[in-house]
Amino acid sequence: MSGRRSKKIRRQAKQMFIDWLRSMTPDGEEATKINKHNMHLFLPEETHFYANLQYRLSAYSLKWFEKKIKRNPNLTLENLNEEQNQKTGSGYWVE
Repeated sequence: MSGRRSKKIRRQAKQMFIDWLRSMTPDGEEATKINKHNMHLFLPEETHFYANLQYRLSAYSLKWFEKKIKRNPNLTLENLNEEQNQKTGSGYWVE
């Protein structure tokens, strides 16, 4: 992957992460205070978890957003939320 594409994906992931954080803030707090300069305060400390003898990427971390955007460059926050809420016939969540 070229450096230009990587940069574009990282920028888009940061913006999507900020938008997601703003959508998750309670009504009493100001969502506009969250920006790219202080987003590191809201990032989870642990980006991975250990399960079934494997290290797995935690959902809704910055790298997770990058991975989702890399798979689908036209992804929006609404599409992502729909995808995460959709279930397959087997009862497992769609990744």
